[in-house]
Amino acid sequence: MSREGQIARDASAIRNFLIVSAPFGPFARELADELRSHGARCNRVILNAGDILDWGVNHAFAYFGGAKGWADWLSAVIQNHGVTDLLTYGDSNSYAAGAICVAQGLGLRVHVLEQGYFRPDWITLERDGVNANSRLPSDAAWYLARAKETGKADDQVVGRAMPSAVFWIVRYHVAAYLGLPVFTGFRFGYRRSPILQALGHSVRYVFRRWLVHGHEGRLRHMMGAEGPLFLALLQRPGDSQLWRHSAFESTADFLRHIVSSFAAHAPADARLMVRPHPLDPGLDPHEGVLRQFAMEAGVEARVAFVDDGVLHEILPKIAGAVCVNSTAGLAAIEFERPTMVLGRAIYDMPGLTHQGGLDRFWTAPEAPDTDLYLAFRKVVLSATQVNGAFATPRGRDLAVPTVAGRLIALDCEDIRPMSGISAQEIGVRHN
Repeated sequence: MSREGQIARDASAIRNFLIVSAPFGPFARELADELRSHGARCNRVILNAGDILDWGVNHAFAYFGGAKGWADWLSAVIQNHGVTDLLTYGDSNSYAAGAICVAQGLGLRVHVLEQGYFRPDWITLERDGVNANSRLPSDAAWYLARAKETGKADDQVVGRAMPSAVFWIVRYHVAAYLGLPVFTGFRFGYRRSPILQALGHSVRYVFRRWLVHGHEGRLRHMMGAEGPLFLALLQRPGDSQLWRHSAFESTADFLRHIVSSFAAHAPADARLMVRPHPLDPGLDPHEGVLRQFAMEAGVEARVAFVDDGVLHEILPKIAGAVCVNSTAGLAAIEFERPTMVLGRAIYDMPGLTHQGGLDRFWTAPEAPDTDLYLAFRKVVLSATQVNGAFATPRGRDLAVPTVAGRLIALDCEDIRPMSGISAQEIGVRHN
């Protein structure tokens, strides 16, 4: 093992954190200040001008190269500067995934931040990976036993974060674009460019009332008809959680699969309502694709794409929900609705989700065990969640001291060996 790997496993050594990717805005900078107040060192990798705007130029290592040189460059930085801990935002974007692979090979501790499993008042902090790469076990008995030893987590209301989040996102990407002539090797890890996504979101926002007019009628029809109503929850287009943690390469693949199964196995009076992700920019023709698949399967009268309604008002009235691995699936379970997961998710286990396959789901969906869900929620909140938010001052005031305290105290230690993807699978990949 390298000298740095030995340091990383020695809790008495000076902790030296390297941030590779971070939430948009000042969260990383405020967290670094808090870590330094505990006697630790903290630096950040600068990949583009957006990182400079959020972080500054001090305590930073700028990378100007391309994807092929990323791993070697990062390995040299880690070893030359005695880094003990790597911190990333998410584990699936190309730079973070490659960095995790490098850091684990050098024996460093890896910490991953992400949006909370239980939103909107929580963020996630885990070792080595989140979501499908979480170290949390898929063992109902473990959660039931551990919940008895776990206290109630603090739960303060953070407040609405979306306006602030949009501001930080736009600010970051404008700076990143302006800096591309300098950071020539940088690539956005999105299937659609940020400019196209921004235009799509703008159109949806400006013409929202006109665009959803037809969807309101569909929602009323689907909710008011006789027979069981099933809800399909789409991932955000281009979301790496889709192709990294499921057998589907695209949303269209997911739609084809569920419509085919629904047509062949659902009761004749059952309906299927498909709902897009709330952050979908509207650039993919989900509605047209769904209509084509439904017509081919002969169920066009019983299948509808509906971009309207409040999820928490819809969930109590459905017979079941189908998703890849969305956290919206957790919301369905919270409402005691049978939930079918077609990818890999931390909550996909006997007692919480349907285990009998999609074809059987339409006729005999397995309802979640409420006691198990409450135990699962209690343990996950305590082990991986931090009360707060990345985008708002109040959210950061709540989250930053707790995140720093856990990082310094190693309070997010291993639970079990990660069952996630291999080093080859998490290598640098751009959509």
